[in-house]
Amino acid sequence: MVPVELWWEVLIRAPTKDVARSSCVSKQWRDIVTNPSFRKLHHDRHAAPPKGDVPYALLVSTDSVDGESVSTVFPAALVSPAVMTGGFHAPICRVSNAYGYHLANVCNGFLCFASWSGGKVVVCNPVTGEKLALPRTPPLEPDLVFASPFTFALGFSPTTGAYKLFRFADHRIDSYALAAGDGACSGWRQHPLSHPCRVAENTPTVVVGGKICVLTPGSVMVVDVASEEHRTYNPADYGCPWAQVAVSGFELHGRLCLAIRTHTDIQFWAMPVEEDNGDQPWQLLYKIKDDTSDVRIGNRVFRRQASMSAWFDGETHALCYKEGYDLYSRFIGTTTTTTSPAAPSLSQTEVLSWDCKIPLPVTPQSLPSCKWDIYAGYRPSLLSPLTFASQQINDDDDDEDDESTSFVHNLLCALRHQKSLKRQPPMPTDHTNAKRRVCSCQTSCKFDQI
Repeated sequence: MVPVELWWEVLIRAPTKDVARSSCVSKQWRDIVTNPSFRKLHHDRHAAPPKGDVPYALLVSTDSVDGESVSTVFPAALVSPAVMTGGFHAPICRVSNAYGYHLANVCNGFLCFASWSGGKVVVCNPVTGEKLALPRTPPLEPDLVFASPFTFALGFSPTTGAYKLFRFADHRIDSYALAAGDGACSGWRQHPLSHPCRVAENTPTVVVGGKICVLTPGSVMVVDVASEEHRTYNPADYGCPWAQVAVSGFELHGRLCLAIRTHTDIQFWAMPVEEDNGDQPWQLLYKIKDDTSDVRIGNRVFRRQASMSAWFDGETHALCYKEGYDLYSRFIGTTTTTTSPAAPSLSQTEVLSWDCKIPLPVTPQSLPSCKWDIYAGYRPSLLSPLTFASQQINDDDDDEDDESTSFVHNLLCALRHQKSLKRQPPMPTDHTNAKRRVCSCQTSCKFDQI
């Protein structure tokens, strides 16, 4: 008989996907995998990805169903032609939130959902299907609420092992630290130093190592999750004004990679962000011909406006690009694994072509608001967001807990006073039931808010 402790040591070293599958082997293994302590230890051991690790991408469809925003999450491996011809995979999960919620960003194994109305941010793990609503953000100044949009991003620091939620507005950063278990928390905190960047609607964010890269109009702002210090970088020299391009970002072998769509091509530029050496050099990796069609009205040509996103598929070693309802892929091999700034870049005159084009499924007429998006940077995890639930309860319900504690104290004092006056034995049944009712109400209230 193999001791349980030995199975812990074996399973804790296995990748997340293998551990998830191992829960089907036996009841003993399932009990180990579903143990919250094991999940936390497994997450901490695999939180820092090994060198050369390539995160996954998720294909997310967002629908409005019965007044709710429903996000259906698929693996983005659907970009493979063999997979597309065989039909869609089953979704990883479906997440229902209040109307107006959207997927803000992906950090490790967590999906971060936010609302432009300022509602609570919801953190979800698609593997476990669990989600947690975090405390509301502090209100912005009235002039910022209407004049400037804001965006949320969840980040992780491999050095401290802490998750932090950031809200970026014009010249302002607010942060909220997620602490596991009984970890100390100071609630939402405004950064004392303002940043010089403006935030546009749907400003994309990319998590690279322990940094959050915010692709603001005209520059790239990089925020260190641990220290919350920020630095801005000038954009790459791609040959035309920033206002005339569409930009998407993703992590490529530990570097920030930008996919910049100009009028004629899609340029892929990379820059290391982990080093703190002043201005970092941008390196042009690839130019790929833009096959999307423009709209011609008379003698004028208009650029088709459609959402775009890009990522690198580690299994097929292909650059993938989505615009509108079309997916494109280009095999590039493993030549981009180098992180040396001195590595030779491609000639600026060399333009490649896509290998294949794959159309996404047509949106059903019954779901006119359905839209598809790609989110890169996903690394499966078994850590439940409910690990941070005790902290969330403390932040939201400090006043209610104080009132409940005061009520219990006054109730006990009244019972003791009644006992001394009547000089009769206490009624243990009523007293016990009263305390049980109080505790039950407190517990029910807290679990309802989670």
